[in-house]
Amino acid sequence: MILVRVVFQARQGKIKQLVEWMKQATHDAPEQPRILTDLSGPMNTMVLEARHASLAAYEQWRAEFFQTQVFQEGETPITAMVESGSNEFYTIEQE
Repeated sequence: MILVRVVFQARQGKIKQLVEWMKQATHDAPEQPRILTDLSGPMNTMVLEARHASLAAYEQWRAEFFQTQVFQEGETPITAMVESGSNEFYTIEQE
């Protein structure tokens, strides 16, 4: 089992808009991810966090997500909301 975190640095003043867009984009996802925002550390940070059986399962989920209507319609707006981002992958050793 792995934990995947996709970390977004939102543009100044765009964090709430990004969170709302991501809620809509992931609303019908079969494995709905958690959406986290910063309380400390770099400001305007949003994290999309989900568990997957393997990297291959994550890649399949990601491919399906990019094909959703919400993402296809919203691809341009996300680039206007996000300054930068990164991916983090962890093996879950114990729960």
